[in-house]
Amino acid sequence: MSQSKASAKEAIKSFIQKRPLNLRKDWRKTYISTCNFLNRNKWTCLISLLILLVVSIFVIQPSERQWLDWIRGTHLRWNQDRHDLASNISHWGDFAQFNLVLFVSLWLFGYLRRARWFQRLAFASLFAAILAGVTCNVFRLTVGRPRPNAGLEDGFYGIAGTIKGWDYHSFPSGHTSTAFGSGVPVAVASPWGTPALLMSGSVAWARMYKNKHYPTDVLIGAYLGTVFGLASSWQLRRLRLRIRRRKKYRLSRNDSGSEESPAARQVVAKQS
Repeated sequence: MSQSKASAKEAIKSFIQKRPLNLRKDWRKTYISTCNFLNRNKWTCLISLLILLVVSIFVIQPSERQWLDWIRGTHLRWNQDRHDLASNISHWGDFAQFNLVLFVSLWLFGYLRRARWFQRLAFASLFAAILAGVTCNVFRLTVGRPRPNAGLEDGFYGIAGTIKGWDYHSFPSGHTSTAFGSGVPVAVASPWGTPALLMSGSVAWARMYKNKHYPTDVLIGAYLGTVFGLASSWQLRRLRLRIRRRKKYRLSRNDSGSEESPAARQVVAKQS
């Protein structure tokens, strides 16, 4: 029994040694690449956000209640299955469910397969969701817009409204911002990440269907998540393209009978 325990410990130790965590390194690279993107594109992001806010307030908001009723399907017959689906998506689209589950899944997949790219993608997804959520809450505390189901007159009540409670935290949608913050990096970095982006869109629909947010709340929340998602994943997309080109180059070199140089083998390692 003691020998089996010792062999199991040795196997676990060997497994961990072959798969270093690299948590601090991956987090640092994600932070630096995100800050670089936001710094280079800060005016583009701010101007586009300003334009989107103007369109939302002066174009969409006057008829927003009609849009919300149409999205919720109030003109259709009541459907319990659709209601239950929206409730489940809204629940699982919260930060503690969708975002953390996606992060853990990506990181464990990369760790077990010794694929650093997936581990960095996990951090990019989590970091974008955190930034989107924090920015969203800053908006909420200063805007103070009532939720559609609060039974209050629509408007922007400012801090005087937010201190009254959760009913004044409608603009923008926190669920939507964090969902897109996690989904966009996965979709941008790799084509197979489209289901994650579809889940993000489903969360936006569910929040409106549950009468928790107006369309403009969801629109601005999706914008915040998209911006931070692009910022955290742009370098990973470039890295994936480099890896693909390197594989094609290696195959062509093998077909020609020549060996790949050590310098070429280190190109991707330096970027990961």
